[in-house]
Amino acid sequence: MATPDRCCAPAYAGFDLKFQRLKDYLEGPFDTIQGWCSAQLWQIIQPIVDLQDSVGGTGPVAEIGVYHGKFFLGLMATRPEARNHYAIDAFALQKFNLDGAGVGNRGVFLRNLHKCGFDPEIVNILEMDSLSINDVLIDKIITQVGGFSLFSVDGCHRIEHTINDALTAMRLTLPTGVIFMDDYTNPDWPGVQEGLTKLYLTSAPRFVPLALAHNKLLLAHLSYHRELLNSIIDRMKIMGNRTKLVTRHGYDCVNVQLDLNDRRYIYSP
Repeated sequence: MATPDRCCAPAYAGFDLKFQRLKDYLEGPFDTIQGWCSAQLWQIIQPIVDLQDSVGGTGPVAEIGVYHGKFFLGLMATRPEARNHYAIDAFALQKFNLDGAGVGNRGVFLRNLHKCGFDPEIVNILEMDSLSINDVLIDKIITQVGGFSLFSVDGCHRIEHTINDALTAMRLTLPTGVIFMDDYTNPDWPGVQEGLTKLYLTSAPRFVPLALAHNKLLLAHLSYHRELLNSIIDRMKIMGNRTKLVTRHGYDCVNVQLDLNDRRYIYSP
């Protein structure tokens, strides 16, 4: 794997080197990459990764709707030892971008991989309509990677796409993994919340609401839901973020109010 850019932050004495790559990214090139996520989100992601490591649930990461890679690269940085990450986007196939959301650019994404010191060879890029992900492809990916530890869904925001992409992520994510549903609270994309509401009203998925923060709804497997929930709440108390435990779609879910002025993107004791 290549060395990160010189713009990245230096090592911190006593800091857990497991997250040094992530710290370098968030304090370095993150702000230069176009996208719609905050660095403070990793205050929540870090305890998830810690718990996954403690129970042996590590794995690569994936995203539907990569755009230029801002969130995807940060997820990759939490798993610097992993290979076979998956980046899924329509890119040049804009006839499948039915809601006219951000137009992903494969060339820009590849340049951002290089810019942040990631080897493109460890990323499988699928330029395709997410609705065409079928059982054959899912079985192939599972055989190759076993399952993903973190899976972001940020593709087309229509009801049908939301349900399809969520179910695809659930099939491909490890029981210890977490799924991120973007734009859940974005009033411009009501299909995300409507799609998930329909999904939970008509079926009983094994991944259920875990946390809501900065426009993303996190989903966790029922088997690890309580453990992950407690880990997030405990860490948010340490970081001083306001939390409120609510019931969402019938499950305990913590609302987290992130301080977007807090430059402590991750916990460093």
